[in-house]
Amino acid sequence: MPRHKPEEFLRTVGLSPEDFLHLHGKLATYLDEQKVLNPLTRRGRKDSKLALEDRLLLTLYYLRHYPTLINLAAVFDISESYCHKIYARTVRLLVKIEKLPNRKALLEDPAATVVIDVSEQPIERPVKNQKAYFSGKKTPHDQSPTRDLPIDDDYTLRSDR
Repeated sequence: MPRHKPEEFLRTVGLSPEDFLHLHGKLATYLDEQKVLNPLTRRGRKDSKLALEDRLLLTLYYLRHYPTLINLAAVFDISESYCHKIYARTVRLLVKIEKLPNRKALLEDPAATVVIDVSEQPIERPVKNQKAYFSGKKTPHDQSPTRDLPIDDDYTLRSDR
């Protein structure tokens, strides 16, 4: 675990150091239980190059910041494919430990309202040689402030609020 201030750790990983250690303890306990229940499942496999704490840190850092796996692998001094393998396995374990709903359960529970921001953003064009990028339009279209966005039958979200 990094030896930074708790605020920096929280901003970097997304958990406080106490929550990280609690999650680490639950993960270690679960893995120990699995080794006792299934002693032959690891036959022929070497132990991980990274400690359990580092594997959890790698996973949480990836979920917090979404860096490319090649960059994350360079930080932890492992290969990109091994980084992906560690991430995928640790996420599966975390879902089991925390008893999170799987994708099917989330799809069965319909959301009442979903709001998606689909506003257009202006595109920066190059100063030189912009003919290939220029369509002829001078102003962005559909930017009227009185446009109504229907969300539900009885509720309307106005864009000019």
